[in-house]
Amino acid sequence: MRIGAASGPLDALNDTVNDIGVTYDKIMGKRVAMTKVSVMLGDATITKQSTFDPAPVNQMFSGILGRLKNWSSDGVVTTKNEDIRRIFVKFQTRVGSYIVSAHFSLQFHVLLYYVPDQQVIDCQKELSRVIDESKSYDTKFADISEQIIAEKLTSLYGEMNPEELFEKLYRDDTLRQDLENRADETRGDKMRQLDEQKVKLFDKLDSLLTETYQTTPTVIDEARLVTGEEGYLYSFDVEYMRGRTRHPIPHKISLNVIEKIRSQLKDVHAALLSYDDAD
Repeated sequence: MRIGAASGPLDALNDTVNDIGVTYDKIMGKRVAMTKVSVMLGDATITKQSTFDPAPVNQMFSGILGRLKNWSSDGVVTTKNEDIRRIFVKFQTRVGSYIVSAHFSLQFHVLLYYVPDQQVIDCQKELSRVIDESKSYDTKFADISEQIIAEKLTSLYGEMNPEELFEKLYRDDTLRQDLENRADETRGDKMRQLDEQKVKLFDKLDSLLTETYQTTPTVIDEARLVTGEEGYLYSFDVEYMRGRTRHPIPHKISLNVIEKIRSQLKDVHAALLSYDDAD
C-alpha cells in the first residue's frame, strides 16, 4: 500500500510523508535549476542552451543512502533509453512484519550539440571535401567494376540473360565472393584512404559533441514517469509479510508499529534535510 495514495490504516503517516515531499521538492528544485551554456549547432551557429548538472543529484541520492543505517539498497542507478535518462534509488527497511520501501528518482532528456570550437567547422569542411571526392571516385570505379564483373561472367558462362546470371550468383557463394573481391580491388588504395579519412573525421566530430540536460522542477507520479515526462518522483510503500509471503495490509495496524514506521521515515527526512540549502 502506498502511503498517502488512498485512505486506510496508514493515514497517520501521511503528514510525515508530505513533510518529506515538501523538503524533497525544495531540494530537487535547486538541483535541477537551469543555467545557460554556449553550444554550436550543426550549421556552425553558436547559441545559448539551458542545462543542469545531474551529478549533484546522483551524489545526493548516494549520500542519503550513506546516512540511512537501517535501510538497505542496491545503490543509485542511472538508466538510458534513447534521449531519456533516469537517476533513481530504491531502499527499504523492515519493521516487524512490515516492509517499508522508498523510491526517489529524477527523469530528464538529453540533447546533443557541438562544443563551440573551430575544430568542428574545420572537420565539417574537410568531411565535405572527402565525401565529394569519394563520390567522384565511386562513379569512376563503379563503371570499371561493372565491366570487370561482366567480362568475368562472360568468360565463365558465355552470353546469358540477366535472369540466368542472377541465378548463378544466387546459388554460387564462391563466385559471388570472388566477384566482390575483384570489385573491391578496383576501388584502389585511394578509395580506401578516403574511407579511412571519413571514419576518422566522423569520430572526431563525435568527440566534439556535448550533452545538455533538460528537466522541469516538478514532482511527477509513476504514470507520468513511465510516459517519459520530465521531473522528479518520490514514493513510500508498505507491505505486510507473513513468513516469506506478502499479504494485504491489515485493516488496522497497531499504534506501536505506526510509530516505528514513522521513526524510520523521519530518518529519511533527516537525511534529506542535511542537503537543504547545501551547494
